[in-house]
Amino acid sequence: MAIKSGGIFRLVKVNSDNERPVSQALEVTALPTVFGIKDGKIVHMFQGMPKSEEHMKNFMMGLLMPGAKFDPPVPVKESEKYEELSLKLIKVAGAASFSFQKREMLQDRIFARLDELVEAQNGDLVDTEESVQILRSLLSNIISSPFETKFRRVNLANKVLSQKIANFQSCIAILKNVGFSQDGPDAMVIAKGKRVVNVAPLTVARDQLDKWIDKTRYDVAKAARARKDEQMLKELEESGALDEEEDEEEEKEEESVDPNQCIMKVRVEGKKKVHEVKMHADDPLSKVIESVPLLAGQKDEMQITCVAKRLIVKTTDEDAMRTSLRDCKLLPTAALVVKIGAGDNIGGSAKGSLAERAAAERKKKKGSHTMQSIGVYAKDDNLKGEMIDGGGGVMYEQDVSDTEDEAPEGDEAAAEYDTISANDEAQEDEN
Repeated sequence: MAIKSGGIFRLVKVNSDNERPVSQALEVTALPTVFGIKDGKIVHMFQGMPKSEEHMKNFMMGLLMPGAKFDPPVPVKESEKYEELSLKLIKVAGAASFSFQKREMLQDRIFARLDELVEAQNGDLVDTEESVQILRSLLSNIISSPFETKFRRVNLANKVLSQKIANFQSCIAILKNVGFSQDGPDAMVIAKGKRVVNVAPLTVARDQLDKWIDKTRYDVAKAARARKDEQMLKELEESGALDEEEDEEEEKEEESVDPNQCIMKVRVEGKKKVHEVKMHADDPLSKVIESVPLLAGQKDEMQITCVAKRLIVKTTDEDAMRTSLRDCKLLPTAALVVKIGAGDNIGGSAKGSLAERAAAERKKKKGSHTMQSIGVYAKDDNLKGEMIDGGGGVMYEQDVSDTEDEAPEGDEAAAEYDTISANDEAQEDEN
């Protein structure tokens, strides 16, 4: 019947075993499957052998006549399915006609043009990204609707396109690389006079644009924030608000800063609370003691220490206590630690020499009874850690500290410790 039509129809047979991409794109599930294609679009189809000669004639006349309808008519849902299959077929056909070598050459050219675009816009990634997004939109419209002629023409006289596309030769070069050609002084067109566009080069170019956008996303966002900050600063300068704010801050600083004010942060050794005292620079050091309630009225000797200023003064040194805070170089602020007592501690720690403190520590650890004697451990608990030779005797007993009154002091504690150690060794040898 195709032969009898005198060339009006063209019959194309596809081997579904050898051309699997085509079969998959058209979702072929039975053989034979016959598609009716007009102007590059699938308009109807049937599966299996024709039911009759009349059925075949009706199918072919529906394809041939401009306003003819199939009998029965094609449902709307089925027509939408045919449009989807048409797009898939166009992409497969376009990819098959676009060789791998051409694909690589186009990718290299797109990246080179993008580098030129960045240089042309003086390295401003924000403006460059805007131009790239417009290019991507132009290509995406054609890829999604390859039959629509309105998307194939680019009006360069448009205000936005003129600023972002027409002013840069690299953008024009990208359009030409994918198939656009000049159509008058202010327009470019692709696939002029054709029913359908080969979307393969457009898809490759769009993928490269997406890669560039993804690659520079962080730098573009950073540049956009910097531009926004500059714009806000410029607006503040133009309005004069920034100068007013600076003047107000300077006035506040001038009003609040007193060159003779001295802020003392005083802490008593052994205490956590910090007392903040505001004083005059000419006040004597003794006034620090009087200004802290905890220290006022203390008759014991005290020592004032400032680590930052390397200052150590005792209250018994009257000349040093009469020295002003200014002469002590404690302006404008300083942190002081006050120790009550000559060598005595505030928090209960040991006093005196190193040997005395060591003896005091031993005194805390020694006692007159053990954990066994007070019932913490017992010989008959059958614990292996307490027995030797299978039981019957405790190998070691841990002393439990008594009160300080019961514990020996000083050299007596050391002597007792040596005696106990010797007794333990003798007992161990005997065992």
